[in-house]
Amino acid sequence: MFVRYTGILKTCSSLKQIIRRAPLVPLSHCDAHRCVMYSSRLLHTSSPRYVNPLFVALLRPLSKVAAILVGRGFRKWWQSLPQKKKKLLLQHLFRNKYKYIIGSIVVNSASYSYYETHMVPAPLTGRRRFMVFTPDQLFTISQHTYSEEVSQYGHLLMPENHPMVYQVKRVGNRLLQANNNIPQLYTKSWTVTLIDHPTVNCYVLPSGDIVMFRGMMDLLENDDQVAAVVAHEMSHAILEHASEQLSHGYLLDVIILLPLAVIWAFIPSDGLALVTQWFLNQVMKIFLQLPYARNLEEEADSVGLKLAAKACFDVREASAFWGKMSVLDKLKERKGERSEDPAWLSTHPSNVERQDNINAQMEEALSIRNFCLCPKLSDRDPRHTIAMLQEQLMNVVPTNKSASK
Repeated sequence: MFVRYTGILKTCSSLKQIIRRAPLVPLSHCDAHRCVMYSSRLLHTSSPRYVNPLFVALLRPLSKVAAILVGRGFRKWWQSLPQKKKKLLLQHLFRNKYKYIIGSIVVNSASYSYYETHMVPAPLTGRRRFMVFTPDQLFTISQHTYSEEVSQYGHLLMPENHPMVYQVKRVGNRLLQANNNIPQLYTKSWTVTLIDHPTVNCYVLPSGDIVMFRGMMDLLENDDQVAAVVAHEMSHAILEHASEQLSHGYLLDVIILLPLAVIWAFIPSDGLALVTQWFLNQVMKIFLQLPYARNLEEEADSVGLKLAAKACFDVREASAFWGKMSVLDKLKERKGERSEDPAWLSTHPSNVERQDNINAQMEEALSIRNFCLCPKLSDRDPRHTIAMLQEQLMNVVPTNKSASK
């Protein structure tokens, strides 16, 4: 029988009300025994009104269909008008142009006001982001998603006494204990589920349910690398990235409605309008959606590195892990197998980029670790071995290519 893991939140429930009210302070104000992370707090002049996610899920496709029908209907109507009526309408628009301009300004001002009142700071980082969904709204949905995931892989769930499950539980508890001053920890029902499947993946739901696949665990060599992955997923939940991602998608859907209606109104045929709409969707995806998703992944990497540092894990292993993943990608390429997608077409940064970003923040992470009076790290830096492998691959691959010619 599989038991969902709720970990430290139950064992330290007596501290919950105290820690919820405790303000977060800068790192320089930490005591020597428990380090804390800085959270910027911004003032709000009014409370934003949030949208029901289920309502938006229904409205998003319907609004696009409505924009297409309105635009296409206008085109058909305009094409059927005699030239005399077209001329009269254009003259009417010209005579009343200032009224329409003022109306547009009013609508844009109201839209901007709505946007500004829904800009809220992210926990821990203070980064301002657009939010129309609250974590509480997504909690019930994520619980349903978790139930569906468990039912799908029910026969593959690892038992609670499995060594991999015990390892992730141990690492997760250590991360939670070391970072128990973060209020967002207590709004989640932290659980860990391990699935006996070769998929290389790990993800977290807004409720705090972390789902890990055996394929990912097989690549993690020690507790420090497990901590890097688990802390990354915890960071997604703490930073409310699921709510933010949905809010960003909602914003883009609203922005695209007018261009969509214009395309179907002024492109002379349905076929050309359909191709233009597809092109617009690809532009939105490549230049707006995917870069935003990659930024969230980089933020989770950054915060996760700090969470692991405060828990006294060897944060150098995070860099070593992503370096190893890049080496495996190179080996797949040499075998002619498909590796990861190009970074600009992916929701995640490339493995090399993640390694480089983590290395750039390593000095700060190590200083946090030292400030928390963590045990001294070994002189053997796991990054050196990976760097040597990467250098060897760079030298070998061109040789093989030239030999094949």
